[in-house]
Amino acid sequence: MSCYPSSTQRRHWTLSADEIARRRSEARARAIDAANEARAARVGGAPSGEAPTIDPPTADEEALLRRYYEVKIQKVCQAFSLPTKVRATAVALFKRFLTRTSPLDRSHSLKVTMLTSIYIACKVEENYVSAEEIGKGMQEDHNKVLAAELSILASLEFQLVTYSPYRAVDALAREMIEPKPSDGLAPRAHAVCDAIMLTDAPLTFPPGVLALAALRAAAAESAPDEAAVNALLNRLQSGPDGFVSDGFGPTGDKAVEGTSKTAGASRRDGRTSLSAELDEVAAALGGARGGEDEDDVTIATLQSLLAATQPDEDAVRRVDKKLRAWHRALAAWG
Repeated sequence: MSCYPSSTQRRHWTLSADEIARRRSEARARAIDAANEARAARVGGAPSGEAPTIDPPTADEEALLRRYYEVKIQKVCQAFSLPTKVRATAVALFKRFLTRTSPLDRSHSLKVTMLTSIYIACKVEENYVSAEEIGKGMQEDHNKVLAAELSILASLEFQLVTYSPYRAVDALAREMIEPKPSDGLAPRAHAVCDAIMLTDAPLTFPPGVLALAALRAAAAESAPDEAAVNALLNRLQSGPDGFVSDGFGPTGDKAVEGTSKTAGASRRDGRTSLSAELDEVAAALGGARGGEDEDDVTIATLQSLLAATQPDEDAVRRVDKKLRAWHRALAAWG
């Protein structure tokens, strides 16, 4: 596997918030334009002279569905006892695909896309589970998963390498020797990573920086842990320009890649300190605002991440019903 700075994730799938919004907006517009064209053709040939008008789910409702299925991916992977790396890769691939394809596009069912993302992730991470087993466990025709695989891979341009913050959390935790953190810090940081994976942050920030943000947020519950994390941050900022000088952790562990100047510079020009990078992550996650005290940023980030729970089931059902009506209308028009 390539290292993060030269990976396709950094070169093609580390995006600005504006770029993510633009891609999703364009995908939504394409789906609506295609529907309007199909409806216009239907109107021209319909005996009644017109076809019914159906309003599609809004952009916010699309976001709700994306979030719901990302949470569902985590739960399905846990039900199949799949390792964390499979879960993280499946969520990442699902996110990437839906930056280019709108849920309004009836050629891709969100449930099938979710299961196919898990199926592909199992292959990528060498933890194979058959499509038959996945389909049986989720009461879905496994042939739909197999049929969707190639189109999803093509949409991703077969760029399947993913780096998540989990491994970096463990590597960074091992570097905290003096002062030593509690045994509960890394598990709490993993829980924060679970919440981070439900946001757009994995599409925007390097995994090493996300790992540090998770550790800093998790350490807010304990003064000794906070001291250990702050000591680590001071060490990491001792290199040139405030980043680890070689792009690796202090012991050369590749899991810590993404805390380097190279990774940080992939999204902006000029110099940025590691603390500023972490504050930017906190702000992007909705837990911080410019000018706040660093401790407030950390606590707010933790509270924001812990609030990232599964969307309301009733709201999801309403939106899903609306999406199904839209897809039925598309089928009738097409």
